[in-house]
Amino acid sequence: MVYHVYAGTYMGEGKGEGIYLLELDTEKKTLKKIKAYPEVSDNPSFLAIRDGYLYAVSERDDCGGITAFSIDKKTGELTFLNKIRTEGTSMCHLALWPDGKHLSAANYSSGSLLVCELSGDGKAGLVCDFVQHRGSGVNPLRQEGPNVHSTAASGDGRYLYCADLGLDRIFCYEILENGKLIPAGEEKQIRFPSGEGPRHFVFTRDEKWLYAVTELGSRVFAFRAREGEHIYDKVLDVSALPEDFQGENLAADIHLSGDERFLYVSNRGMDGITVFHISEEGLPDRTVEYHTSWGREPRNFCITPDGGFLLIANQAGGKVVLCPRDPDTGKLGEKLCEAEIPQAAFVTVS
Repeated sequence: MVYHVYAGTYMGEGKGEGIYLLELDTEKKTLKKIKAYPEVSDNPSFLAIRDGYLYAVSERDDCGGITAFSIDKKTGELTFLNKIRTEGTSMCHLALWPDGKHLSAANYSSGSLLVCELSGDGKAGLVCDFVQHRGSGVNPLRQEGPNVHSTAASGDGRYLYCADLGLDRIFCYEILENGKLIPAGEEKQIRFPSGEGPRHFVFTRDEKWLYAVTELGSRVFAFRAREGEHIYDKVLDVSALPEDFQGENLAADIHLSGDERFLYVSNRGMDGITVFHISEEGLPDRTVEYHTSWGREPRNFCITPDGGFLLIANQAGGKVVLCPRDPDTGKLGEKLCEAEIPQAAFVTVS
């Protein structure tokens, strides 16, 4: 199988050239760089793909931004569509909504989020709503204010969830017909212990479970939905690190396998991927393994659609690494190959 792979990077002198297109051949077990798009990239540290379109953030200190591209189905090449500037700073995450007509974006430094319309031809449109969080957490260095890190809409399109690392909370908003947001009831808000710093989260397909990784605490939290309700109660939390690990670590990304039997978390500091087994009840009941990421600071990673491989973006190591994945055991194998991608911050497969 041949896949088109897209990597997002941090740009600047000696850094990445924006968005990269790569080709993954799973039979030959090769990963080949095809081209980069520096002219139309603007610090694209996070990408989102759906229905032949790619959207990239502009992670800037002075503003936010979203760039839209169309994808050539045969070659994977990108064609620039348009770019919009937005309020807020250090945009770090995009989430495409189930309705296909909107996306939400997280602004880390300014602690804000926004909703943007998507046109029928794939272009980024008007900003429907903008929400500014306020407050602070207990960590004086990392939680001096709100730090919105990711968002995700519920499958039925009724709610938007938003992880705020600075405020130790996943906020829940009701989505109105025009893409505007209003805070949901207090019982729908998801709170974490002080200083944990929730970063990314993922739902099971039936949305009975929500799994979140905390950057500062390096823990995985499992929340179960009450029957027929969008109210999540914490069931357990477990460390993403080995018991004997010493030193600093910042947990980063989290993904479920396609069959939802395994949960994967990347760790910067430990520089590895932690693999959890998910029980039939939905609990991360045991650690399968702690596996190297073959590079420094694995910021983001993804599982290929066939479930047989993992791609890891090692930011400080400047590499995107390919390794095999055993669908039966969830375990990862030895590194197969790698591509030199300076300041690799994101990787995904189309």
